[in-house]
Amino acid sequence: SIICNVSSGINGLIPFWQVNDEDVDIFDKTYREQFYEEGLPHGLAVSGTKFNISKVKVKDYAHKFFCHFIYGSQQFTAYIKLESPARNIQGYLIGGGVSLVFLVFFTLFIYKIFKIDIVLWYRDSCHSFQGKKVSDEKIYDAYVVYPKNRESCLYSSDIFALKILPEVLERQCGYNLFILGRDDLPGEAVISVADEKIRQSRRVIIVLVPEPSCYSILEDESEKQLAMHSALIQDSIKVILIELEKIQDYATMPESIRYVKQKHGAIRWKGNVSERSHSASTRFWKKVRYQMPSRKSGSLLGLHLLPKDLNLP
Repeated sequence: SIICNVSSGINGLIPFWQVNDEDVDIFDKTYREQFYEEGLPHGLAVSGTKFNISKVKVKDYAHKFFCHFIYGSQQFTAYIKLESPARNIQGYLIGGGVSLVFLVFFTLFIYKIFKIDIVLWYRDSCHSFQGKKVSDEKIYDAYVVYPKNRESCLYSSDIFALKILPEVLERQCGYNLFILGRDDLPGEAVISVADEKIRQSRRVIIVLVPEPSCYSILEDESEKQLAMHSALIQDSIKVILIELEKIQDYATMPESIRYVKQKHGAIRWKGNVSERSHSASTRFWKKVRYQMPSRKSGSLLGLHLLPKDLNLP
């Protein structure tokens, strides 16, 4: 609604609206013009016309609307031009903010589910693009601590530690493991070898079993204590716990093992130790590889072969 008026003491000065030299209400049916006149003190009067657009459309922004009034041989003119209103960006901001929050939560949800797969894919795909890393002077990717079986036990952790771990982590993934009982020399002092090799390792893998009665606890304890001392006291190495079976209660475990379990959790083995083939692409091995240091998949550096005369049940 636009008003054009003129005030004077002269009668008959009636303004009128035009667009493209036509009266506005003739030019477009949505335009309306309404005349009015009001008296003022001292013999003056206001004559005007009110121009209404019932609904402003895009086409209306292209026109100039002229208000004329004529006095004698003179014509006086003023004009207006409609400007497009500023966009209401509040709706866009709210919608964009909600979409961004949803996208962040969705991304975090997807990452939480597929975090391990994403990290392993990144390691395998982007290894060649990563700069050459400074050597940490470590020789082994992991030192393996496992309970040694007694001959009377039917369930063997030796098979898992001496056969299955090397098959997957060394042969398929290219990691370099040190396993006491496989890589040490006969006659070497266990404590000295364990201390030296743990210092040369990037990880310690501790294999846990639910029933300790079948295993040589005293023989394993010193080796395990050295590993946990390096991990917890010196804070120089990460520990990976692997359960060969579900352990219901950790109360009988050393406090250091309970601490690692509470902080980092444990990976439970659900396979069959008698299986001959194992794939690094299964969920269990992906979890183990995720906690292992980054290495190029398929690398044969540091490959250990099992002795041919190793007699495993």
